[in-house]
Amino acid sequence: MTPTREAGLRGRLPKKPPAERFNIQYLSAYLTSPLPAPVYPVDVTAGITDWQMLGNGPDPTCTTHPKGVGDCTFAGRQHNRMAKAAAVPETETWETSNALVAEYLAYDHGKDQGAQIADLLLYWYKAGTILAFAPLDHTNPAEVDAAMAAFHGAYVGVNLTDDAEQLFDQQQPWTTANGEQPDPSDGHCIVKVKADGTQYDGWVTWGAVQQSTLQWTAACLDEAWVIITQEDAAAGNVNLAALRADIDALKGEGG
Repeated sequence: MTPTREAGLRGRLPKKPPAERFNIQYLSAYLTSPLPAPVYPVDVTAGITDWQMLGNGPDPTCTTHPKGVGDCTFAGRQHNRMAKAAAVPETETWETSNALVAEYLAYDHGKDQGAQIADLLLYWYKAGTILAFAPLDHTNPAEVDAAMAAFHGAYVGVNLTDDAEQLFDQQQPWTTANGEQPDPSDGHCIVKVKADGTQYDGWVTWGAVQQSTLQWTAACLDEAWVIITQEDAAAGNVNLAALRADIDALKGEGG
């Protein structure tokens, strides 16, 4: 029997307009050597099946907000960490849904109004929550997939189509085959964990892995990032000093 799924909430605010975007280069500029081209199929799920809703929708484990909040950006950070930890492998202590929701609401000053990814990444960096981050050219599928393979996930922002919830609940791939268009007011943060290079991509969202067609990805993917951890730094393929110097030069604290 196929387990039931229930779509959750959103929470990604629109990305910065061009004039306000961070003065930071793509990940490729900070690599000590180019990433290998993706060898399809790419799958960095490491066999994980229970990704958890993490408060981003109906979640009985979240006793403070069981109906959910728009913390997809925070849930995505933990989903990305889960994939990284499983790849090493290493045992981590995970934040509970209550803790993630509390962290999100503290960031939002008690208002459930979502988060802007670039500002949030800078905020986490300044707080020491993450070691570093770098953007990817989201219009280049091979670049995103190579980074996903090397860094065990890509942390991305998408604009969903109007039928995204229905297709998720039905366990059908997100598609634009019937003329569906991304809705700029329906921003969501998800983590790319799969790609076959010919038909489908795979994303962690709302506690599960959701497929999309490559055409959907091309239409709906709006920004893509890698979150750099100590494990990534230990691999030695990132010039961390140069990357962190550029991040340190960014204005603001995020948020």
